[in-house]
Amino acid sequence: MMVPFGSTEAGMLNAAPLVPLLPLLGAALVGLLGTRMLKGASHWPVIIGIAGALVASFLILGAVASAQPGTPAGQPDTTYRLFSWFSPLEGLWFDVNFCIDALTAIMLVTVCGISLLVAIYSRDYMRVTETETPEGHEGGPSAAERLADPHVHGHQSGHHQPVPERGYERYFAFIGLFVFSMCTLVLAGNFLLLYLGWEAVGLCSYLLIGFYYQRPAAAAAAKKAFLVNRIGDFGFGLGILFLYLWLSPWAPDGRSPLDYDVAFATIHRLDTWQITTIALLLFCGAVGKSAQLPLYVWLPDAMEGPSPVSALIHAATMVTAGVYMVVRCGEIFVQAPVALAIVAAVGAVTALFAATIAVAQYDMKRILAYSTISQLGYMFLGVGVLAADSAIFHLFTHAFFKALLFLGAGSVMHALAGIIDLRQFGGLRRVLPVTYATFVIGALALAGFPLLSGFFSKDEIIHAAFAHHPVLGTIGLITAVLTAFYTFRMVFMAFAGPERIPAGTHPHESGRWMLVPLVLLAVGAVGAGYVGVHMKAGGFLGFIEPHGPFHRFLAPVVEPYAATLHARVGHEAAGAAHEGHVLMYISALLAIAGILVAYVLYVRRRDWAKQAREAFPVAYQVLHNKYYVDELNDAAIVRPLWDSSRVLFGVDRIVVDGLVWAVSAVPRVMGFLVRPLQNGALQSYGVSMTAGMAVIVLIVWLVSRT
Repeated sequence: MMVPFGSTEAGMLNAAPLVPLLPLLGAALVGLLGTRMLKGASHWPVIIGIAGALVASFLILGAVASAQPGTPAGQPDTTYRLFSWFSPLEGLWFDVNFCIDALTAIMLVTVCGISLLVAIYSRDYMRVTETETPEGHEGGPSAAERLADPHVHGHQSGHHQPVPERGYERYFAFIGLFVFSMCTLVLAGNFLLLYLGWEAVGLCSYLLIGFYYQRPAAAAAAKKAFLVNRIGDFGFGLGILFLYLWLSPWAPDGRSPLDYDVAFATIHRLDTWQITTIALLLFCGAVGKSAQLPLYVWLPDAMEGPSPVSALIHAATMVTAGVYMVVRCGEIFVQAPVALAIVAAVGAVTALFAATIAVAQYDMKRILAYSTISQLGYMFLGVGVLAADSAIFHLFTHAFFKALLFLGAGSVMHALAGIIDLRQFGGLRRVLPVTYATFVIGALALAGFPLLSGFFSKDEIIHAAFAHHPVLGTIGLITAVLTAFYTFRMVFMAFAGPERIPAGTHPHESGRWMLVPLVLLAVGAVGAGYVGVHMKAGGFLGFIEPHGPFHRFLAPVVEPYAATLHARVGHEAAGAAHEGHVLMYISALLAIAGILVAYVLYVRRRDWAKQAREAFPVAYQVLHNKYYVDELNDAAIVRPLWDSSRVLFGVDRIVVDGLVWAVSAVPRVMGFLVRPLQNGALQSYGVSMTAGMAVIVLIVWLVSRT
């Protein structure tokens, strides 16, 4: 699309390429110069690159906000062609183009903002003392990732100056590459570029989860994440292929059917079964990337990566790519009611399923991992009940408080030399005052405590779920109670009660490079929800409102926050808004009730929790062992595949290789028989010639006699 210089569109076009390119440039500089020149300063190119991308993202956000409202996403004037990529057929081009609208702007600001804070936090987190960095121990875990060693705690007592651990340069190069990939995914204006960003994000996830590749658990977790995501990505790729095949006849001359504007404008020409097939295949990719049932199993194991990686990839950015993709493809999903019903059902069941597991875990990062799975289920529930703008709103607020909680858990690990099991420590509120205060703020937001960010966004999804079907709304409320309970169970076990410090550790508060991001994220956890409160311009939901067909909001979802309720929608909507207020009060009371139950069980009467475990041992073991899903997968899938692979290997070695050996044996035998005649000795050749001559003479003589 050609735009005049100086226009809003021109400003967006000038800023948009900088968003992915600046982090990529930072990663390239670290990759080329990190080990030779930058070394301990390898964080600077990546931090500066991400900061530049964040500035460009805000420029795009400002340009979109100032543009004329009412432009639906997916229309030609939101897709901007940068250059022609390649031409698979005569007259058909695949272009590199960007789709820039409110959804893109919000996602870019979220991704770049959280990524910048995580990169700053990582500067201190990825450092160890000289005593903890054995010479030549490439890729070994840092102090924040190893179990406590009573003989090694110099970083805690201040005896040694922390230095970058081995792999420091590699870590920041991967972070920059990840931000580039995620921004490419968000900015993509066609499914081909989306798929490339999608796969690049998966690659970066594999590299960062397996950062400590010499540790078997980390290497196994990286492989598991990669393989499980292959399942979802296979369906995702098939969905894009079917889009290309089925929409090609209706694509305009010279345009690819995979361009968003072309695909969304022509998808209605397909039969319902074709649209449903495409939608379900695309959702397969979202199920894998966003860790929904049944492909969620990779995310808890991914906690083997460094804590900043958990905050960046597995809480705030990469795992939300599936939600973003489904919302971006809203024009497809709204024409496939069966697919939307499946999205809502999978989201609701996943939210409840993961929340029940979290109540019986003791590893702080794994509790947060199951919480992430549950909150992603909330987002898909919102999408499935046609409340996609509420789902994106929850994605936005969730990024702040979940990144805050993961980084807070990392601060605890940093202080306790890697110990993260809640049964081994407690009463840290005085030892880690800043970490404690910010962690509580993040926990309140996650629990949906009134007037914090999670309360506003989660409440809207619950309202929409009840309006769609009471069962879905009930699941949302039950999950909200469980979320508040397991979150503050973790808080009270870690920070309340008498001080319990593991032997050999000397905990202290983290440095400024780690505390400043925690404080800023805490501010976001409190205030991010208020951008959704309706003012004159409609707040967050009003900003997202132009986004395509997903804006079919029911009055109970939006109107409780509308200042001009009667003027906008009349008395009927006012009654619906009153019902929305009732649900809001109920969800707030349930969140508070969950917190109070956790307080009683883990602060006032800790023996009650033990008695409950003893009273229901089977239920506790099932939840603590995560419904034995990994064991079932191992028995039903992994072991049969291993056994079948051994059988196939035997067939290949004995049958196939045997046939090849038999075929090759014939010339080998003939060669073996003839080999003595070709020994290189002239005497032997003379004898052979004489014998041959004699045989010929004998044959001729016998023939002449007959």
